[in-house]
Amino acid sequence: MINDVLASHPLRGKTFKDCVLNVYVYEAALVGVVEHTQYRRICDMNSFGFTAQDYIAWRHQQQEHPAALIGRDGRALNYSELRRLLYQTAEESGWPVFRSPVEASFLD
Repeated sequence: MINDVLASHPLRGKTFKDCVLNVYVYEAALVGVVEHTQYRRICDMNSFGFTAQDYIAWRHQQQEHPAALIGRDGRALNYSELRRLLYQTAEESGWPVFRSPVEASFLD
């Protein structure tokens, strides 16, 4: 389950045409990744030895501040609709949403 999609939410609008928000568990918290429906999902790469955990860790290393939402281009996102879907998944699943180390220091 760790490297599989926990939840998938179809997205609408010009910005996310043909995309879904796939939610993964990363470091015991939820991370949402916008993925294009015409391409292989991150979890489909498991058979090649590249896991969702690897991808999210790599993307977080590329960012100054890791985020709970990652766009198709690998950059951190902060769209209210995506956050709503991520928090909806958290409520339904019982998993917390990923907080960056900066967020954690302010919210703890």
